[in-house]
Amino acid sequence: MSVNEESSYKILANNLYKFRVLNNLSQKELAEKSNVSAAYISQIENFRPNKSIASVIKIAQALQVPPCILFAWEACPKYLQCLERAVSLSNGD
Repeated sequence: MSVNEESSYKILANNLYKFRVLNNLSQKELAEKSNVSAAYISQIENFRPNKSIASVIKIAQALQVPPCILFAWEACPKYLQCLERAVSLSNGD
């Protein structure tokens, strides 16, 4: 795993944990609400890279965007900045 992949994965792990705790949910409760296994939640939070998440990070890197942009709403200011940058790069600016 490259440095960028590793740092993106760590951000995901930390944010998942942070938002789960802020919502007063156990891993089991979050798993039930999101229809995934508690083991999967634990795997992400404990920084045991998952192949599908690692693939999304690699795809984002190839597109030269932060991984979060692939999950962002189009109205997100950061999304719009990345979109403008991509259009600029494709036009050779």
